[in-house]
Amino acid sequence: MAIRGSSILIPAMLFFMVFELQYEAIHSYTSVHYMVGDEDGWDPVISMQGWAQGKHFHVGDVLEFKYDDAFDVSIVDKAGYDDCFVSDTSIQFSDGDDNIKLAFDANYFISSLPTNICAGGMKMAINAIAPPPSV
Repeated sequence: MAIRGSSILIPAMLFFMVFELQYEAIHSYTSVHYMVGDEDGWDPVISMQGWAQGKHFHVGDVLEFKYDDAFDVSIVDKAGYDDCFVSDTSIQFSDGDDNIKLAFDANYFISSLPTNICAGGMKMAINAIAPPPSV
């Protein structure tokens, strides 16, 4: 009888140990803080999409947008990004120093001020993936 009970107990214990390790790996990721545009900030003097290339963004990472009062930053959907417009569902920021946490999958950012600056390249698409497992 003791053998039969322990044969069920051991797989159950292994299952919960593996589950706990996976949970810890997912929840132990420390987000990365990025200054958008580095020392230039959120500014049309650099290619925003070029700045993002080569970086590996994860859910929960923070983008800090620093800009002067001539600009703003808006979180938009794909259509807003493609056509450079802010809709009722967009989230707009104008403080000049905004920290935005990345959501899973596509994140779209544009500047709607001044008019046509977005069409000139002041926009950025970031794809955030799940955090890497911790080692």
